[in-house]
Amino acid sequence: MNQPLTRSASDKMIAGVCGGVARSFGIDASIVRILAVVLSLFFGVVLVIYIALWLVLPLEEGGPTGFDDLKKMFSGSNNSTPPSDYR
Repeated sequence: MNQPLTRSASDKMIAGVCGGVARSFGIDASIVRILAVVLSLFFGVVLVIYIALWLVLPLEEGGPTGFDDLKKMFSGSNNSTPPSDYR
C-alpha cells in the first residue's frame, strides 16, 4: 500500500471509494471501478462492502466519513436559534 486507505475527494464518481482504493494500491481507478461493477453483478456482497467503506473511510486530508455526512444530512439543524419568545 502506498498511502493510507481513504476516500478520494478529487477522483470520485459516487463517493470516492474506488478512487481512494486505487490510489492506496497504486492502480488505475477505472480498473477498480470496472471490477467493482462486474463483481457486484455476480456477488451482491461487493455492494455491501462499498457502502461499508463509504461509511467508515474518511475523505483524504482528514475529511468527514460517510457517517458524518449522514448525520449532517438528517440532523435537521440549520444552525438557527429559535426566537427568544419561543416556548
